[in-house]
Amino acid sequence: MFIDIKHFPGERQSFNILLCKAEGTEPFLEIKGCRIMQGAKGPFVSYPATKNEKTGKYWNHAYGSEAFNKAVMEKAQPLKTERRPPPPRRNDDMDDVPF
Repeated sequence: MFIDIKHFPGERQSFNILLCKAEGTEPFLEIKGCRIMQGAKGPFVSYPATKNEKTGKYWNHAYGSEAFNKAVMEKAQPLKTERRPPPPRRNDDMDDVPF
């Protein structure tokens, strides 16, 4: 099995995990919206989740074993880009305002 990572830069960086039979083949499974988070025990893979509005608890859509999460971290961390704030908004209608 080959694990590939697709990063999406931005204020809240995320990545997709693609599982393929071999490198260069079409993925047979893709987990979208994963992130690397910092926890009390160090960084970890955060899988997509939905919040239960009644209880306030989050429910993961996917889970990975320790071995799988370690392999994902090894692939994802070197590709992670620096977190940058979004560019400032431009208001082209105000270009001629003298202040």
